[in-house]
Amino acid sequence: MDIWEEGRRSVRGSIRVMRLDTDGLTAFNLTLEGCWRSFYAALFLLPLYFLYLLNLPVPKGVSVGRFWVIEAINYPLIWTLWPLMAFYVCRGAGVPDRYTTYITVHNWSQVLLLGGQLLIILLVFAVDPAGPGASLLFLTWLAVLTAETLIVRATLGVPWPQAVMIEGLAFVVALLLGAAKQYVMTGGG
Repeated sequence: MDIWEEGRRSVRGSIRVMRLDTDGLTAFNLTLEGCWRSFYAALFLLPLYFLYLLNLPVPKGVSVGRFWVIEAINYPLIWTLWPLMAFYVCRGAGVPDRYTTYITVHNWSQVLLLGGQLLIILLVFAVDPAGPGASLLFLTWLAVLTAETLIVRATLGVPWPQAVMIEGLAFVVALLLGAAKQYVMTGGG
């Protein structure tokens, strides 16, 4: 099966998994090779992420070159930092054998979740960045956190409180990565 077909099947499976339909896992290539192939989702989303960056204002005092270099470093970090940490989180949660399943589903689901977030942000920027549509971003975050928690629960099979804690940790990691990016971007100012 080529990567496009695998991606299409996996995105469909993501929808089922987010509905806690564990039969949706059959749509994924849950081998170690399939786990590695799930990182192709980052390439699928790259054009949309690039479009998002083109619409972001460059922070005051930051050169355009610095902005693009930092963003070029940040994108791979977005896709690798949590999977690296999740390896240890899964071990600590007593489910190391489910790590590749979790990462495979997590990565492919980003086509919907991150892609949806980027589209909403682009629409908000296009209409009125400071207008009432900006409140839609908060609701988007809540929806994504909920969907990601459902993925943790379905793939790792951990109890709900543990699934919420794992997704909370993933969210904190994403926030810290964003804060670190801003710190480096602005030179600590």
